[in-house]
Amino acid sequence: MRKQLLLITPLLVSAVMADAQVSVIIDANADNVPISPYLYGKNGATSDQATPTSAADMLRMRDAGLRFARMNNGNNATKYNWRRKLTCHPDWYKNVYNCDWDQSATALQDELPNVQGMYAFQLIGKAAKTGEYNFNDWAYNQSKWGEWCSQPVCGGGELDASGKLIKKGDPSLYLEDWPADSTVGIYKHWRDDLGLDMSQFKYWSMDNEFEMWPWTHKDVIEKNTDEVFEMMMQNYFATAKAIRAIDPTVKLCGPVAGSEWTWYTPADGQPSYKGKKYCWLEYFIMRCAEEEKATGVNMLDVLDIHFYPGENKVSDILQSHRVLWDRNYVYPGANGVKTVNGGWDESQKKEYILGRCQDWIDKYFGPYRDITFGISEYDNTNSFNPTITALSYASFIGEGARHGMEYFTPWTWNTGMWETLHLFGRYAQDVNVSAVSSNEEMLSAYTSISTARDSMTVILINRSENNAQKVSLTIGNFEAKDGAVETLQLANLPSSESFNSHTDNALVAGTVNVTSNMLSVEVPPLSMTAVMIPSATASVEEFSAHAVAVYPNPTTDVLYVSNDGSVKSVDILNANGVVLKSVAASSANDVAIAVSDLSKAVYLVRICTENGVKYSTVVVK
Repeated sequence: MRKQLLLITPLLVSAVMADAQVSVIIDANADNVPISPYLYGKNGATSDQATPTSAADMLRMRDAGLRFARMNNGNNATKYNWRRKLTCHPDWYKNVYNCDWDQSATALQDELPNVQGMYAFQLIGKAAKTGEYNFNDWAYNQSKWGEWCSQPVCGGGELDASGKLIKKGDPSLYLEDWPADSTVGIYKHWRDDLGLDMSQFKYWSMDNEFEMWPWTHKDVIEKNTDEVFEMMMQNYFATAKAIRAIDPTVKLCGPVAGSEWTWYTPADGQPSYKGKKYCWLEYFIMRCAEEEKATGVNMLDVLDIHFYPGENKVSDILQSHRVLWDRNYVYPGANGVKTVNGGWDESQKKEYILGRCQDWIDKYFGPYRDITFGISEYDNTNSFNPTITALSYASFIGEGARHGMEYFTPWTWNTGMWETLHLFGRYAQDVNVSAVSSNEEMLSAYTSISTARDSMTVILINRSENNAQKVSLTIGNFEAKDGAVETLQLANLPSSESFNSHTDNALVAGTVNVTSNMLSVEVPPLSMTAVMIPSATASVEEFSAHAVAVYPNPTTDVLYVSNDGSVKSVDILNANGVVLKSVAASSANDVAIAVSDLSKAVYLVRICTENGVKYSTVVVK
């Protein structure tokens, strides 16, 4: 169960020194960007192998509020053959292995119907055909891992004892031709043969990191040349047209660029086009825009990149979210950006990669073309403790919400990330609102409001490693309810996984006082704190409009919460924010909570639904 947070309102007691007060000005009418539920995503949810996903993992994903899963296994998707249920491993001798996307997609629909699944279309022109010619890795060195594993020896190739390539394998032995109609055929197979509801599979990754195929799929592409880049783009265009003919509403996500370096410079150098060199993302955007204007077929819906920051310092990784849009941030890991204009420009140290992409989209597509952004791989595995991991992850979600990012699916999943996903996925609201901090570098206030404007959630991220932050919030254009409101806090996470379910996790409950649309709170170092603020006009009657009602009120023995199927759990809290009762909804039946053992008083009722968190009060007599 959640722990009680002992505090004295309106300020938390802290034994550490606090920085100077940080002021946050919230304007509920500004920066009203809808927050995509697909920010709450990860790579992998259901198994494409013989062993299915466990019931415990399914429960954890449901309870954490997972809403999006990238299911294609990254570079392993490039040669996937849905007819034969085979693919090639990019890092293990290019060997062929069994892989069943039918199985994982069906399980996703059956077990996680609220999770949008993203798979991939193949663009390399080849797909796995047979595992008969796999390299015998056991006979070679008892299947030991090393740099030799990336050698293209499937198909009769040979290595010497040191791992040096003696003979390259013959790809024609284990690969077959895979044109556009073959790659998009999986869509019709799922829809017509398996009977899947394809509204759960609207997002399709356009292969994976194809700017670095000479590194990952060198059995097919040995070297990038201008002719190879042209082949890549023509395969992309053919696949886009083929799927648009089947379902024009599909979301095409590309180019799925692999790293900070290859955002700008692919393997073997930048492409030349019409006598000029271009950095990779500009080239891709320009070519898609040209094809779209020439054919009238939409070529791109989501500009997708991968980000693998290599920072080793806590202070640097906690600022890495600024690489996406902050045009003033001097990024210590800046590298590929120095080639953005061709050549090497040491002065290029401000990354703002998605800001740059927006500039290129406006330049080539025009300023009114609606292309969103996504990050389908992210990783910060450099031995950071769970609290640092959680805060970095939280900052990316928060910035994504501010800028209308479509989805965010980290590649690795480390301790601390379930807690962050749960806090944002269960307690953030539907629409972003403006929250300006006087010290954004150290303290961000990611703020959202419900579509009904009856509740607001402010998630305070304190990135200071040593100091608590005194935070004063002033709320505009939202009539906050005076009195005690609930806080939920994550700090000092344990080294082992602490998130087990919606009711068994590391969240610590507390309260702060709101007076005349203002509140003050002190947050500890390296922490995130959610403040849930109901509006002054919120009432039980407003819940009825959302098919949720609390009755009878007053009550003496049992409290009921109506449920149209959207209610996930109901909590009862006392005036100090302590959770006294917690009940999970198991069906569309009304939720019943025994309250006869509670003292006569007024209690806060917190109702977690698929559409956000709602509050009411109940009198126990």
